[in-house]
Formats: sequence, C-alpha cells, structure tokens
Amino acid sequence: MHYTKPRLQSFQFDRVKKVLKYSFLTGFIASITIYFASSWGVNVISSYINPAYYTEIPFGYHSHWIQPWRAYMETIPAQKFIDGIGVVFNINLEKTNVNPDLVAEMVARHGVRQARVEINWNYINYDDETKIDNTQEITPKLLALQKHNIRPLILLNANQGAPCPMKTFRKTLSRNADVGDLEIRLDNIDGIVPNYSGLSHVLDKPWAAEILITQVNGNWITLSKPIPEFINVGTPIDIATLKYRPFADPESADYRKTIAGWQKYVATVTQFVTETLGTTNSKDKGFDLEIWNELSFASNFLYINEYYEEEIYKYKKNDIWQSIVVDTVKYIERHPQDFSGVEVSNGFSNTTPWPASSQMPSRIKAINKHPYRSRVEFPEQEYQGSQALDALGNETNFTPTYSIWFPEYFATFLQTETILRDMSPFPVEFGGATHGRNARVVDGKVLPTTIWMTEVNIHPEEDDSNVDQTKALVLKAKAAMRYFCFYLNKGTERVYLYNVLGDSDNRGYGVVQANFTQYATQGSENYPQSDQKYVSPTLLTTSRIVEQMKDDLDPNLIDLKELEVVSIKEKHNNYQFKGDGSMKHPNLYNREVFTFLPYQVNANKFVIPYYVMTRDIAEDLIAENYTVSIRGFDSKELKVKIYDPFQDEYLSDVSTKQKGDLAVMNLETKDYPRLLIVETK
Repeated sequence: MHYTKPRLQSFQFDRVKKVLKYSFLTGFIASITIYFASSWGVNVISSYINPAYYTEIPFGYHSHWIQPWRAYMETIPAQKFIDGIGVVFNINLEKTNVNPDLVAEMVARHGVRQARVEINWNYINYDDETKIDNTQEITPKLLALQKHNIRPLILLNANQGAPCPMKTFRKTLSRNADVGDLEIRLDNIDGIVPNYSGLSHVLDKPWAAEILITQVNGNWITLSKPIPEFINVGTPIDIATLKYRPFADPESADYRKTIAGWQKYVATVTQFVTETLGTTNSKDKGFDLEIWNELSFASNFLYINEYYEEEIYKYKKNDIWQSIVVDTVKYIERHPQDFSGVEVSNGFSNTTPWPASSQMPSRIKAINKHPYRSRVEFPEQEYQGSQALDALGNETNFTPTYSIWFPEYFATFLQTETILRDMSPFPVEFGGATHGRNARVVDGKVLPTTIWMTEVNIHPEEDDSNVDQTKALVLKAKAAMRYFCFYLNKGTERVYLYNVLGDSDNRGYGVVQANFTQYATQGSENYPQSDQKYVSPTLLTTSRIVEQMKDDLDPNLIDLKELEVVSIKEKHNNYQFKGDGSMKHPNLYNREVFTFLPYQVNANKFVIPYYVMTRDIAEDLIAENYTVSIRGFDSKELKVKIYDPFQDEYLSDVSTKQKGDLAVMNLETKDYPRLLIVETK
C-alpha cells in the first residue's frame, strides 16, 4: 500500500470541464471529476454515486480511475445477504473418508445456506438412462445438506473427460502408427461403434473419444483426426464409446439426438434428487439447477468439429450455448410438476461475457459467473482488449505502475468485460444483445434476471508460494467478507466460495479448516462439543456478519429506505497507485474506492458494511478515518455503533452528528468490511 502526506491543492471545478471529442462522454467530466483538496487540506468526494460512472463507458473501453460500481447504490434486505451465502460442496467420498454430515454441519453453523453439487451426465447409466451410477457418492452429500438446511444447486455438465454415458476399454496397436496417420491397425475391433467410439487421452489429455473412429475395415480403423505422435506396435490404446455424439449444429440430426439424451439426463437427475430428498409431493422440490460449468474448462463436447480434422458442420459455435439452455427449459416447461420450486440458471455465462439476460427464456432465474482473478502487474500486464480511458474520460496510453489482487476486480473497469454489465440495474447494448439484470422484457414487462456466482475464491499459495498458513487463512477470510458483502449488495443473489474442502496446509482453496477435515475423516459421527479450534477465519467472520444481519431481522421486509452518500471527507490523501501528477492521470486516492454497502434489517435498523477497496488484499491497510455524510435515515435520533467482524468487537467511539437531514459520521476504516449498525427512532 502506498501513502503520501496530505498535499495542498487549489483548483476550481470549472477548470476541469472541457469539450470532449468523444460524443458519448460529453457532459461526463462533471460526473467523474468529483474530488478536490481545499486550502485546509480536507479532501472531498461530493458526488459519490452517479450513473455516468458506468452508463457513459461503452463496451470496448477500460479505465484505472473510473469506478463503475459507484454508478448506483441500493438498500438490500438483510435476508438476501443471509440467503446468499454458499459453498461448492466438493467432497469426494470415493477417494476420502470424509463424513459429509459433519462438514455440512460445520458450514451450516457458520452461515452457509447454499451448496453446489455436480452430477455429471456421465453419471447416467449407459444401458438404462433412468438410473444413476455412483449414487453412493451423491446421496450422502444431498442428505447431509438437507439435514442442515442447506439448499443444493445441482450442476448439469458434460465434462469432455467423461461427457455422457460411455463405455471404456483398451485395445492394442498391432502395427506402428506414425505422426499424421489417419488409419491404424488394432488387435481387434470388438465393441467399436463407428462415429461414437474414439481414441481417448491422446497426448495424455483428459478427453474421451477425442479422435473418433469413422470407419472399420477388418482390424483397420479410420480416424477423424491424424495421429499426433509416433506409437509403437503393442502399445495399449484407450477407447471410449460415447452414448451420444458431441453437440453439433442445432439444426442437425446429430444435435437432435444428443439434446434428446441431454433432456433424459435432466429428467433422471431431477427424479433422483427429488426422491433422495423426499420432496416428490412438495411444491418446492428443495434444490435448484445450473446448466453447464465453464466454457474455458473441458467443454469440447459442445463442439463436434473439435473432434475432426476438418469441420463437418458450418455454424456458429456460440449458438450451441443458447440452444441447450432453450431446449432444457422446453423440457422443464413440459413437466412443470417435476420442477416445482426449482430455480434454473445459465452456467454458459460463467466464463464469458456474451450471454445476456434479454436472451434468456423466462424460466431462467439467473445468469451465472465465475469471476476468478489472479494477480496482475501494471503496466506490464495492461489489458490489451480495449482502449484505456484516463480520469477525465479521454483516451490515453498512460498506465500507472502498481500490483493488483482483489475480489472486486470484475466490478471495476480494469477490463472492459466488467461483471456489472450483467449485474447492474442499467440495460446496456453490446455483443448484439441487451445486458443488465433488468434487460429482459416478457409480455411488455421487465422480468429481472439475477446473478449467481457459482464459483469464486482466492488461492493464497498461487499468489505467494511462501505464504504461511496463518496469513493464508486471514487472506481467505478477508476476501470472503469482501466477496459476500460487496456482490450480494450490488446485484448478485448468491455467492458460492470454491470450495468447501481445501488442502492439508490451508494455503490453497478451502473454506473448512484442514484440521476439521482431518477430524471428519476419523470415523466420528458426532460434531465436536467445542469447535473453536476447528473453525476457519472465513467461517468465523462470515458467521459474525450473518449474526449481525439476523439480529432483530424482519424476513418479510419490503419497504426499504434508500440511502445516499452525499459526501466523503478525509485528511490523509492516501492512495492505491501514483499517477503522473496531472488531472488526466492523478493518483487513485483511497477515498475514490471507499465502499459503502447498505443492508436493511427491519423498518428501523441498518447493517452497512464499509471498507476501502484496496487493490492488493495481501497488503494490510492501516486504519484510515473518513467523515461520511449520509441522507435517508429519516430520523433525528440515531443509535450508531460499529462492529469489527475480524476482531469480534465494537469500536469504542463513534462520532455522529445530525445536520438537517444528514447524518455525519466519522468512520475508522480498514481494507475489510466493518459494519456500521444504525437504528432509527
């Protein structure tokens, strides 16, 4: 973290107004140049929230200075925060002896209400598609989650390593195969089905039937792609026979057969989960669905042309994403009773910005995202996919020097594909579609589409191979607080941390502490009487925030008071990065990234996380003071206190003054959320 002593500046606001040559930014400067330093050394932000910070920056531009998340402020019911806490429930029962009931109880006791569980298409029995294999792997997890009131989100996926029902076997190469060969000879061809069987794990890649067998002539087989390396005679060859061909042109017979198989899969999974949970006759079946995982990971089964040397179909690859969603929804709508209470989400958007709410069928509740971000060094790794804008909204080639690693990265303009384009209340056009949570219109009425973050977290060891356990646990807790408090306030309905179990030294992903994982593998069926030594800082701080949200909670709160931050003042002038001293490229001052996130508990009570959105969470921020003027409490008498979830304590002194309709508060601020708790009378 960089600091500088307060520096006296004196300039008039009108001096920074000018006519821009970019018409979309005309009038924008008055909005984004919002701080000044007076002759008394008091630095002020006088326009904390302004839609122009987001709406005036089209797709194709990015900026180190402009903060799009400050385009809007909403008061969110505290119940939504409580309901939005999730984890990826990644327990592998086949390879470990972990008791899923104990793990579910640990996370449930500390605020987790949602859990993601994958049931891959390959779990469907090849010969009887009404049955699921490996039920012993899935059933205990579903029952553990249900027992502890955690709602399962079932991930529907077709990982290319085992994409659909399939049979696997080995053959032996009976003649040498050279690089580029399209025909090879096997010892026998029993079980091979042309166009469905194929060579797997070529070049050791986890990809079933990557090179399809298109013809069989005696013991000779013809391949869809040439052999990429020399193979000696006698070498074992892994072969998989797929029940269905990879997804193809949505207008093709291949696609129609495969999507029919996918719909059978959806039906079988739904029936299995419903019967397992015992909710067959319930109005709410007790679980939700996510369609697909990540396009950037093991998704070649979506594209049949990837299995061939030359394209066998001419069509837009991206069409398949929408087609599968639409056809999945069609099946669901034809069987409404089977899916009663089940919310359906689109996972094709997890790692790409192109799917838009305006394109979604009305049965789709959410567009999903996986906003992982590792460290980035500027200017070396400046984003090259769009044009940079300076602090005044002009195009620039200047890039500041600093290092970033922080949870809110994708809610900034550090790259043009900000998650706000789908998360914000403002409809915007890009990529040939209208984006934003209010962009979908059905029968002339807006039908909002929310965001679910079905995977996200930081990995301390990836960032620093020398990080110790204590530091790693603290970093993950700090990140979790920022993920939950920020995103659940700014338009995301659920946030699932990846993943529930981590490694043995706590330095990687993992919500549950390693010593509790060990406890849960030792055969005990009882939760420890005292769990203090087993609770990770992530779970501990999360539960403390949840408890503050629950205190005097009105779960049915509808009438919300919208708050307005009128101004922010500070005297320290601390910053995140140093500019070049010009108004175009100023320092990014900490006041610009002061974060204020209102949640309302009941008619008279608010819990408001606030913090400095530092660009590197590995660097702890020394507490800074900010004087914040807030409008909207509608009361002349306020009871105010500040709670620190990390320290589990209330700050001793909270300076608050009433000035007309404003509440002026002095807030000691860190780089993780402290909670401003305000009760009105």
